[in-house]
Amino acid sequence: MKQSKVRAENEQRVAELPTTRLEEGFDENGNPTLTAIFPRKGGGEPHRIDITLLLEFPGLTDLFAQGFLAWGRGKTNGTRLERVKQLRYWFVFLANFDQRFITPARVQEDVLAGFNQWLHTRTKKNGQPLHPNTIRKALESVRTTLRTISAGESIAARVPAGPRGAIRKTTPTEGISWPILMAIWKAAEKETFALRDRWVRGQTLLTQGRRLWAQGHRLVPNPGKQERDSAESTSDANLALCLAMIDAAFPSVVPELASIQSTNLSMGNSVKYAFGRDEITGYLYASSRDLVPLVLLLGFATAFNPDTLLSLEWKNVDREVDRLGTAAVRICAEEAVEGYTEGSVAPDQEEEPLLSIQGVKPRASRMLRRLLDPTASDPSQASLSLVLDLLRDLTDRIRPELLPDHQDRLFIYVASKNYSGPKGYGRTRDSPSGDNVWCRSLRNFCKDHDLPKFSLKQIRFTLLDYVQLVNRGSLEASRQVGNHEGRITTWTHYTSGLMRRLLQEGTGEILLTRERWIDTGGRIDPRTTPIGSDKSSASPGFDCLDPFDSPRPNQNKGRLCRAYGECPACPLVAVKPFNPTAVMYWEALQRAIHRSVSTMTAPMWMERWAPVAADLKALIVLVPESVLVESRRFRVELPNVG
Repeated sequence: MKQSKVRAENEQRVAELPTTRLEEGFDENGNPTLTAIFPRKGGGEPHRIDITLLLEFPGLTDLFAQGFLAWGRGKTNGTRLERVKQLRYWFVFLANFDQRFITPARVQEDVLAGFNQWLHTRTKKNGQPLHPNTIRKALESVRTTLRTISAGESIAARVPAGPRGAIRKTTPTEGISWPILMAIWKAAEKETFALRDRWVRGQTLLTQGRRLWAQGHRLVPNPGKQERDSAESTSDANLALCLAMIDAAFPSVVPELASIQSTNLSMGNSVKYAFGRDEITGYLYASSRDLVPLVLLLGFATAFNPDTLLSLEWKNVDREVDRLGTAAVRICAEEAVEGYTEGSVAPDQEEEPLLSIQGVKPRASRMLRRLLDPTASDPSQASLSLVLDLLRDLTDRIRPELLPDHQDRLFIYVASKNYSGPKGYGRTRDSPSGDNVWCRSLRNFCKDHDLPKFSLKQIRFTLLDYVQLVNRGSLEASRQVGNHEGRITTWTHYTSGLMRRLLQEGTGEILLTRERWIDTGGRIDPRTTPIGSDKSSASPGFDCLDPFDSPRPNQNKGRLCRAYGECPACPLVAVKPFNPTAVMYWEALQRAIHRSVSTMTAPMWMERWAPVAADLKALIVLVPESVLVESRRFRVELPNVG
C-alpha cells in the first residue's frame, strides 16, 4: 500500500514536469491556433511560440510542427522566433503557387528547386534583392528543421545548398583608432567615478533624511513651479527628507509622478517641482544610461561578445579566487581555448583575490572564462572591484521585481520614461546588444562626450586586433582571447586590413630570408638572429638601413643583401654598441674572420676583408667595459667568412 502511494506521487510529479509539446486552441475570434511550448530553463512560465501559420498547410502541419519541436530543444527563445521568421519564406512560396494542400510525398526536387529560384528572384520592399545570407538561412531553416526527425530526413537531404560565400561579410567590422579607444576608456572611467560619488551622496542623504523624519521634520511645501527657485525647498535637507520618504513609501521601483502624488501630495510636489523624478531615482537605482560606463569597462577587461557581456549573471562571477591556490589554476586549465589573464602582477599572499568571470556564448558549446585582477594599476583608474560593487549597489533594490530570466543579470535597470518595472537587456525578438534601450543609451554616451558612434562589437574587434599586433601577428594569441574554436574565425572576422598587410609583409620577409639562407649555404641563418634584431641584415648583431640596395661588391639591386660578414664596413650599417647581445655577435664575427684568413688569398684579404676587420675592431673599441663584460657571459660561434 505504501509503495503504491509513493509510486502514485512520483507519477503525479512526473506529469507536472514541464515538457516540450504542442498546444491547440482558439483565439478570441474563434480561429484555431497552434502553439509550440518549451520549458524555461530554471523553471517558471514556459516559452510559447506561435506557429499557427502551419495550420494553413494541413499536409505539412504535423511534419514541420514535430520537426520544430525537436529542433527547438536547447535553443534560446530568440533563436526559435528567428527560425519561425525564416520558415515563413517557405510557406509564403507555397501559398503563392497554390500549394497549400501539398503533402510530404509531393515535396520533391522540382518543388525545392523552385523555392530556391523564387528566393533568388524575390525582392524586398525597397526593390533590392534578398541578401545571399537571407537566402541561405531560408533554405537552411527547412533543411535543419526536418532532418531532426526521421520522417523529414529524405526532404532535408534534397534541399539545395545556399549561395556560395553567403556567410562572408560584405562590410567588415571597422576598428577603433587608439586615440578614440583611449577617449572612450577615459570617458567611461570619468562616469564611473561620478556614479560612485552620486551613490555615496545618496546614502548620506538617506541617513540624514531618516534622522530628520524621525525628529518630526516636514517637507517644505511646493504649491507650484514658482517655488522651485526657493533655496529652502531645494536644500539638501529637504532633498534628504524627500528621499527618505520615497524610500519608505516605495521599497522597490519609484512609480510615475501621479502615483507619488496620490500617496503623499507634499512628497509628490517636492519631486515634481523641487528635484525631479530622475534625480530622486538616481540615488536609489540605475537607469540604462547609468550602466553604459560599467558595461564598457567590463567589456574592455573581458573582450567578451556583446550579447555575452550584456547577459552576464552573478552566478558566473567569482570574486574570491586565490592567487596561489588551486582554484585559479583549475579555472585557467579547464578551458583549453581560453587562458587569457589580464592585469597580472607578481603573486603575493596578502594581495586581493583574483576575479573569475564566466560568460555564455549562445552559438558556442563551451563557456567563456576570464581570470582577472580586480585591482586598478593606478589609484586614478577605475578597478573591476569598483565596477562590480557599483553594479551590486545600483541594482540590489530592484532585483526582486525582475522576471526569472533576468533575475541574476549583472546589468539591470529601470527605464527613465517607462515605469513598467526593472529589466535586463534583450527582448523576446531582440538580442541584448540589439535592444533599442541599450543602443539609445550608448548613442547618448557618445553624444555626451563628443565621441564618434561605436558599438561593443567594434571594441571587441579592436582589442583582438591589438592582441595580434602586440604578439607579433600571432593569430593564436588573438584566438585564445576571442575564445574562437578555430583560427579561421579570428582571421576572417577579427583581423583588420592593417594587420593583414603586416602579416603579409611578415610572410614576405620569411620567404626572402629563407631564400637567402638557401643561397648562402646556411651561413646567413635567420633562425640565429636575436629577437628584436633586424633579420634583413646579412650579419647577426647589425641593423641595415636598406638591405635591397647594398653598396658591397657582387650584390644586386632589388635583392636581399648576401654580403655575410661585411656589415662593419658597409655605409648602410646601423650599430648598437650598448646592446650586450649585439656586441656578443660582433666578437663572434671577429673570431670567424680570423679563422678564415688561412683560406683566403693575399689580394682577397687585403682588398676585401682587412678593411672589414679593421672597422669591426674600431667598433668593439667603442663599447663600454660594462657592456663588454655582460656580452662575454655567453659565447656564440658564427660560420667562416669568404
